[in-house]
Amino acid sequence: MNVFDEIHHRLSSKTRIRSLFKDVHVEDLERIIKRMNEVREEKIAARSKDEEKRKAKFDNIEAIKQIMAEKGVSMDDLDALELIAPKRKRNVQKFTFEYQTEAGDSVQWDGSTTGRLPRDFQAYLERSGKKRLDCVVED
Repeated sequence: MNVFDEIHHRLSSKTRIRSLFKDVHVEDLERIIKRMNEVREEKIAARSKDEEKRKAKFDNIEAIKQIMAEKGVSMDDLDALELIAPKRKRNVQKFTFEYQTEAGDSVQWDGSTTGRLPRDFQAYLERSGKKRLDCVVED
């Protein structure tokens, strides 16, 4: 049982509440009740604020629907626009690069001219002073 369930269980019965607060002074109990009422008011205010936001959003949707109806545009028309002008994909050209590790081994790596490099390839470029394109293997 989590803490909320335990508290809910204790406070859901008048008998359990009496036993829980049997040794508490009336002033302390009134202070607890006052704090609980403040939390309740905060919850009510937050709920009404959320409800206002939801209603404003709904009103905006209705206004947009009205404008669309006046202009003769439907949701299907909007979907058709996406089919006509699909999002462009990046065209990244891939190459095979060849470089030598510090141990002298020749290694081939497939990648592009942009982006991150393997550590040994980066070290090779720094050691040799070459550019990435200088290491492209011609097929």
